[in-house]
Amino acid sequence: MTDLLTTRQIQDILKVDRITIYRMLNDGRLKGVKVGSQWRFTTTAVERLLSGRGQAEEAATEPASIFPVHCVQAIQNLFSGVSRMSGLVLDTAGEPVTEFSAQAELSREVMLSPNGMLAYQVAWRAFAAQPMDVFVCPAGLFSVAAPITARGAITGWILVGQVFRDAAAVRNAERLAVQYGLDTEQIATAASSAAVVTDGQWKVMKDWAIQTAHAIESILQERTNFMLRLQRIADLTQMD
Repeated sequence: MTDLLTTRQIQDILKVDRITIYRMLNDGRLKGVKVGSQWRFTTTAVERLLSGRGQAEEAATEPASIFPVHCVQAIQNLFSGVSRMSGLVLDTAGEPVTEFSAQAELSREVMLSPNGMLAYQVAWRAFAAQPMDVFVCPAGLFSVAAPITARGAITGWILVGQVFRDAAAVRNAERLAVQYGLDTEQIATAASSAAVVTDGQWKVMKDWAIQTAHAIESILQERTNFMLRLQRIADLTQMD
């Protein structure tokens, strides 16, 4: 199943109100992607929620279940605010854990198209299946990919950048208008606003991505240790 669902459709499926949907997004039980100002959800994310594979089962592998999504989002936003580069965290299934920070306008335009949004989902999952240190999105923008680990296992990746590696790619971006049924002038304007980085700048981006991944890992570890201490206290205070 690959259809994208709206918040209203999720409410109807789960029989809950909109506030509950946002609460599940915040604590990591439900995964979604923000397109413009609207949330969209994959049927896979809903099936995972309905199947009963909750936080306890996924805690060892997914950062969203180790601590609230807003913590990861805050670190990512801070990084993007300083570096002025786009940021996004994916889990090991290729599902976004966070919303985009400083998303490139060209990427946003492509994702507003239903076919473009689907292309991103396919690209994220393909990356998760065969991860590399570079991710090229359907808009043709390059991002550095740095792994995020917890307890010795990879729990996801942070993608940093959404840039062009050469100026020629900016001119070629207009083909996206035809491919995804978008306005040619808007795509051209969005493409011209994307950064074109040198090899030296690309190396700096790699360092930023690694440092941000390490920052997330540190907080993941602190959170895990805290939860373990709470569990020990609970075990000690249990009465027969």
